[in-house]
Amino acid sequence: MCSFKKLTCLICLLGYMNTGQAQTDYLIHKRGMLNQAVYKTGALGRLAYQNAGTTEPGVPSFEWPAHSALTLDGITYTGQHNSFGGGVQIGATPVDTIARARLYAYCGGGTNALPQQNSFPIPGAEKRIENYPVLENGDLNPAYNPDEAEEIIVTQWATPVGVTIKRTSRAWSFPDYDDFIIYEYEFENTGDLDGVPSSPKNPVKLVDLIINFSHGLTGGKFGYDRSGSWSQIGIAGKDYQAHFDQQRWLQYGLHRTGNPEKTYFIDWASTGKYGGGLLSPQAPGFMVLYYDTLHLAHKSETAVKFANPLTEDPVSWDSHLHLKQPYYNGVETAQLDGPRTKTKVLDISGVRANPSITDSVTYGRDWLGRGEFNWRQSLPQAVGRNWAFGPYVLKPGEKIRITIAEVCGYGAARDAETVAGMTYGRTYLHDVGGSTGNVSTDGRIGEAGTPSFAFYGVPNYWVIHPQKDLNPLTLNPTISHGSDYLTKYSRPEYLNSDVITVREVADRAIQAYTGGPSINHDDSTQQYWPEKYSDHGKYALPIPVPAPEIVVENTAQGENRIAWGPQVESFTTLRLQGVFDHYELYKSAHPLGHWQKLAAVAKRDLAYFANGKYQFTDKNTRVGDKWYYSVLSVDDHGNTSGRTNLTLHESAIGATQSLEQVYIAPNPFLVKSGYTGAGDVNTQLRFYNLPKACTIRIFSFSGQLVQTIEHDENNIQHPYVQITRNNQLIASGVYFYSVNTPDGSRCHGTFVIIN
Repeated sequence: MCSFKKLTCLICLLGYMNTGQAQTDYLIHKRGMLNQAVYKTGALGRLAYQNAGTTEPGVPSFEWPAHSALTLDGITYTGQHNSFGGGVQIGATPVDTIARARLYAYCGGGTNALPQQNSFPIPGAEKRIENYPVLENGDLNPAYNPDEAEEIIVTQWATPVGVTIKRTSRAWSFPDYDDFIIYEYEFENTGDLDGVPSSPKNPVKLVDLIINFSHGLTGGKFGYDRSGSWSQIGIAGKDYQAHFDQQRWLQYGLHRTGNPEKTYFIDWASTGKYGGGLLSPQAPGFMVLYYDTLHLAHKSETAVKFANPLTEDPVSWDSHLHLKQPYYNGVETAQLDGPRTKTKVLDISGVRANPSITDSVTYGRDWLGRGEFNWRQSLPQAVGRNWAFGPYVLKPGEKIRITIAEVCGYGAARDAETVAGMTYGRTYLHDVGGSTGNVSTDGRIGEAGTPSFAFYGVPNYWVIHPQKDLNPLTLNPTISHGSDYLTKYSRPEYLNSDVITVREVADRAIQAYTGGPSINHDDSTQQYWPEKYSDHGKYALPIPVPAPEIVVENTAQGENRIAWGPQVESFTTLRLQGVFDHYELYKSAHPLGHWQKLAAVAKRDLAYFANGKYQFTDKNTRVGDKWYYSVLSVDDHGNTSGRTNLTLHESAIGATQSLEQVYIAPNPFLVKSGYTGAGDVNTQLRFYNLPKACTIRIFSFSGQLVQTIEHDENNIQHPYVQITRNNQLIASGVYFYSVNTPDGSRCHGTFVIIN
């Protein structure tokens, strides 16, 4: 049996072989529906050096929905990953008695080709904190803190700029709040250039500090694997649009039609298998929740220059003569590599690459003077995304805090929002992007006197709306936007609440961070300004009754028994959404569905409850079948817990009551004749007729101990991959085995390996 809730974060040593970067490791956010690998070098998700179109199996790269890997028609797909990787890059100029060159640090985010040496991050400490309301043994957690996230990862690393970066990331399992991860960054001028505690630290004043966050947003690896290629070239121009929702400071991308599965669409859509028939409905985005304004450089302290100073300079400074933020708000053809990140974003010596907004008709007067979203590349080249802030002045010992969130939803808009977004008038659009780069002929004129540009509307997945391209030179003037999928078919079961679109997820992320009500996504007049909020999150969320811990075991008849305790029924805490009402037990062949409800179990229902625990026996199983099981808690208002006890179980006959003769098969073992279950089928055989608890020892013909196996589960069999204690494959020959139980019973036998 394999349980997701019991899997620990594996340490994976991954070397930046083509950059010389030190080996690094990672931890995984896996509590909610959005899973992400978080590295000690600042990288998020897929690392820059990996081959195009690939991800490490089991290492999520902005994976939403979670647990989406599958094998189809003999091909294994790693899942619905939505990013080529993310990270943060900084550039600053040290100022002291000596003239110094500008320094740079590239901490993930598509920076595999670096402009200079000595610009790598120095990996530091990383720890994972699990603030789960229920412990692994099923008891309530007495130390549970309702004002903190359920899953926290704290990472700290040094940079050759002398800035030490600390990143605290948070995730939840609550169905309304499980589609985002919040990252609080702290940039401290420590003078630490090498990450060695004993080395001298001589921090100096840093000026023109630029901090850039980058992501390669891609939208559904599985969908692109099935329909073409999950690569920057494969996605460019393939109906993938970039958008910027300026109400929420949200950059996101989405496939225009959801990319229907060509082979199995009707089957999957009608049954809910693998989450339904749209393969790329994901709208991944990353947004700004807070940025520092206290350390912004005064106009007299920065070398910022504008490409069009006559129009940009008068509108680009706030009342304190600080540059209006963001410094850079970009969509690029692809992820920026190191040299282009340096020249376009971090290098302050040239003109500012991201022009200031001078068109208030399109963007609105509140955005006048801020960094302009690059709408011209938002349809054919929609992958590379950047948020940059600064220029800052950071004195020794001072800190800058910026908070970013990764968010993902099923599409970007409801039908009403799509219709509203298609209304072209003399008021600015709240959502910018989806453009071919063509100017429009609809009569709207920007402040600079040039024709305003044509944006495609934001598609939804309820109703198809033909969108007329206003450029008269377009050969195909009518373009279908969106899908009617959600009108014809049920929602995918990973949509576990009424928070569906990426805009709605962004609203919940805002609510989580600020501790207040979320922005009403139906009210187009509301505007979120990150600089007006606290530099620390509030995290006072509504809390559902948690799911219980479950155990799945075999019966003597080869059926599956699911058991759990009643502890969550007495769970109480601040902001509890409702009183516990009942449990719902489900099973599925895949985590994305379809989930079959096996039972609704009332509190202390005598049909299921006895001797202090609940039990349900699934009789519809066959030995060798693999099923996922989960139990949800439901309160008196219908709110459900997250699916935190997702458990994969292989059906087998239960263990024997006492030790009898143990058998091994196949015997003799020939190469490629192994047991055809999970793992390396070419090297696996099995012991059969085992009791619940026993120790198996394997000896060579000469009597040398080869391997010791501890069997402790209600399973009549146990797999053995032919590995010695020294982690080597065992050689051909005759081997002996002995089986001992705690009560002193013993049996033995032989088997033959032929390699």
